[in-house]
Amino acid sequence: MLLFHFTRPELWPLILADAEIKATWPTGSDDTPELARTVHLTSDPSPVSLPGPFRDCTVRITVEVPEPEAQRWHAWAGTRLPAQTVHVLTATHFGDRPDEWFVVERAIPSAEWVSVVDLDVRTPLWPRP
Repeated sequence: MLLFHFTRPELWPLILADAEIKATWPTGSDDTPELARTVHLTSDPSPVSLPGPFRDCTVRITVEVPEPEAQRWHAWAGTRLPAQTVHVLTATHFGDRPDEWFVVERAIPSAEWVSVVDLDVRTPLWPRP
């Protein structure tokens, strides 16, 4: 399944060095061990669809993951997160478009990356030309 992960330009070198998109929640800290670590993905290739606080995530990593592993965010959240958390995240971050969001409960290694583009300057970052 072809999906997109967005990150900030300053984080791209760390992802490249690790050769994987790490699964985190929600900001990479380990302060909520009871919640599953995930990589958030979207079916929309445009950063315009990102929640407001994440519109500066202009590095787009296109990935291809096995379809059974890509869980729709809303269905996943309904069984994995406290109800209040789901309600708040849906209301504040996903607007009327939760069906575009997916999670994978593992890191996504570079073997599953298709391409990486800096959308600010329309420059491919990976694979290197």
